[in-house]
Amino acid sequence: MLDLSQSYYAGQHGSFSLVDQLDGRRMMAKYVIADKVSGIVCGYGLLAEQFPPAIKLRLELVVREDGSKGEWLQELYARMESVILKAAPYAVETRLFPGDAEEIQFFKRKGYAENHRMVKRKLHVRQARLEDYARAERELGQRGIFIKTFAEEQTGSLECMEQMKQIVLETNPDFPSELPPRLRRPSANTSWLSRPDLLPEAFFIAACQGKYIGYSYLLEGPDRALIQGNTAISRPYRNLGIATVLKMKGIAYAKKHGIETIYTASRSTNGAMARVNEKLGWKTYESEIRLEKIINVDWS
Repeated sequence: MLDLSQSYYAGQHGSFSLVDQLDGRRMMAKYVIADKVSGIVCGYGLLAEQFPPAIKLRLELVVREDGSKGEWLQELYARMESVILKAAPYAVETRLFPGDAEEIQFFKRKGYAENHRMVKRKLHVRQARLEDYARAERELGQRGIFIKTFAEEQTGSLECMEQMKQIVLETNPDFPSELPPRLRRPSANTSWLSRPDLLPEAFFIAACQGKYIGYSYLLEGPDRALIQGNTAISRPYRNLGIATVLKMKGIAYAKKHGIETIYTASRSTNGAMARVNEKLGWKTYESEIRLEKIINVDWS
């Protein structure tokens, strides 16, 4: 299964695959179709909680390009549908690429409709627009807002991790969500602050009078590339250019260390972040279609 998924998502930075979560607590169902004679895996279906407990489910169907593709999709979906109906979530989401015409039509016939797209962008670091970098950071300094790294803060402040958890929890509710307001549950997960691919020296924190008011970070990516992680700013400090400066700091870090590419992704519904990315030179190279089917409108 892992080889099949890696093949299907090869080069699709930012795309999701539930294969990495096979043993996770959110996984609800797993099915595999294999050739009886050769044992070759022809396809698989995975179903997991996207917003627990079972508010919204995430469905992944992957099958090989073959004359039996439609038959395999139908068989896998039938198995998944029986689990979906028992779980009775608010909705189910699946994700495909624009080139997956057959799969897109298959899901549309099943009642799925496009909810949004995850737009993926690539920045060629040498071409990044950093002309106003020093001036923009200087203007923030005049407002009493200073940019530091997570590495520096961890060395100099015993309260650094607790402050980071606070700003993460404060800004989590503002990340885009397609759930109706009555079903939204702000994430309380801060464990990612210790993930091994996070680079503390490329994790930038905006602070004002000792309080953390925003952050943006880079992760290790494939082939010496970097991946732009979340960028978040506390509400009272928005529209001051802090997000732009934080991302500029990340680009400057990449330039200094000879990194050629930074990948990022944002929802098509997040116009503010799209404008920041485009201003700094990120170019769209792929979009991932999110298809959703409402199962239970009265879910509560």
